Amino acid sequence: MLTRRRVLALGGMAVAAPLVAAAARPGSGSRSRGAPDVLIIGAGLSGLNAATLLESEGYRCQILEATHRVGGRVCTARESDVPGHPELGGSGIGSSYARMLDTANRLGLTLVPERLRTTAPRNELMYHLCGEGILPNDWPGHRLNPFQDAGDRKVPPEFYQFTKYGLYNPLPKNDLQAWQRPEFASHDVSVFDFLRKLGIPEAAIALVAGTNMSYGTNVHDLSVLMWFAIANWLRADQEFGGNAPRAIEGGNQRLPEAMAARLQSEIVFGQHVTGIRSNADGVEVHTIDHQVRRARFCLCTIPFSALRHLRLEPLPPGEQLNAIENIGYTPVFQVHFVPTRRFWEEDKLPKSMWTDRKLGRLMALHNDPGRPDEVTSYIAFVNGMAAKYLDRLEPQAAADYLLEDLAYIRPSTRGALKVAKVWSWNRNPFAGGAYAYWKPGQISRLARQVAVPGKRLFFAGEHTAVLARGMEGAMESGERAALEILSAM
Repeated sequence: MLTRRRVLALGGMAVAAPLVAAAARPGSGSRSRGAPDVLIIGAGLSGLNAATLLESEGYRCQILEATHRVGGRVCTARESDVPGHPELGGSGIGSSYARMLDTANRLGLTLVPERLRTTAPRNELMYHLCGEGILPNDWPGHRLNPFQDAGDRKVPPEFYQFTKYGLYNPLPKNDLQAWQRPEFASHDVSVFDFLRKLGIPEAAIALVAGTNMSYGTNVHDLSVLMWFAIANWLRADQEFGGNAPRAIEGGNQRLPEAMAARLQSEIVFGQHVTGIRSNADGVEVHTIDHQVRRARFCLCTIPFSALRHLRLEPLPPGEQLNAIENIGYTPVFQVHFVPTRRFWEEDKLPKSMWTDRKLGRLMALHNDPGRPDEVTSYIAFVNGMAAKYLDRLEPQAAADYLLEDLAYIRPSTRGALKVAKVWSWNRNPFAGGAYAYWKPGQISRLARQVAVPGKRLFFAGEHTAVLARGMEGAMESGERAALEILSAM
């Protein structure tokens, strides 16, 4: 039988043993064609992993998916849409992603190097800040460099904040649960407050931490304790194997597709869930087409940004409801372009740009392994408030706005880029953002409440993970929720 002790034998580090190889208990669950044992809302990695584990114990699941594909926020663009099929969602698979790596290996999928999306080699990158184009080699001596210390002036602006998170991280090394413990609650303050306390001027904070933010919308609404947790996790990932991040050949979406293909459980697509009702006898899940589905238990894996729009009866307890209603989700807006001219050869400037404009990061993608130097497509990867602004425009109007602004700061691009795909995670009603982030004060109050199970309703998803983040965090959460359901059976 699967037990928490067996699964979590390695404690704070990522689980290395393949869980799905654990012995099942055939026949222990319902195999009738009636109601399933467990209704799972969402066919992302967490829901698929939970279904895999529950099936291995003999229980019957049914997965309700609002869209018409599996994967959730693991989503690969079609080759017919964007050459090189770039990732629209989850990108890199780290050395410590034990569940991801084991599942890929078990399903016969091939791992290849991660395809860079929001970073670029130094010789392919330039900055455009405060109306000026700047080459990386010129940054240490540039008049716009806001720092006085010679060492600080040498640090590229996009990496500066991370040097401080590493230097001042209070979390014990390799203790990946520490970020949720009460003794570190005093660090649950904003990025702005943390950097300002170090004596960094406000204008410098806006540049190095508020430009192209990975999480959040501004330096005041993101907890630095989240960055400390991420830094601790990345350090552990390096020590776990130290290999460069990997990806699935053909696109990361191939992994959830392969997981779904192995399931016996039914996946029902186009199921827009509107409410969940639970009582002593079981759960009811209501959909927008007035269907009602019933089961003994329900596992909800959708982001809280989507869950907060569902009707829940009974309501979760106070702080868990607070988390559902208020945890942040990072707005991410992408425009994918196909180059029609090699404009970078015309103006003799680097291919990629890191800007403080609504364009965000304009990155040249090299997604053809047979021609690694060839630019297969371009992506404008926009985060935070700039993404929210673009979300207010119609997709084509937003793309046109970015193209016009790009041509203004780099005239050689005019007429050289063709819009191939516009993608917004924030406008997606079933996502409501790309990934969860913690606002100041939320970790100490809410982090240990988000995944507390009810008697019939359980929660999973990357936002509920403790040890890992991203795709591995989603897998971790599905595993944890499956064990909780098994304990309740």
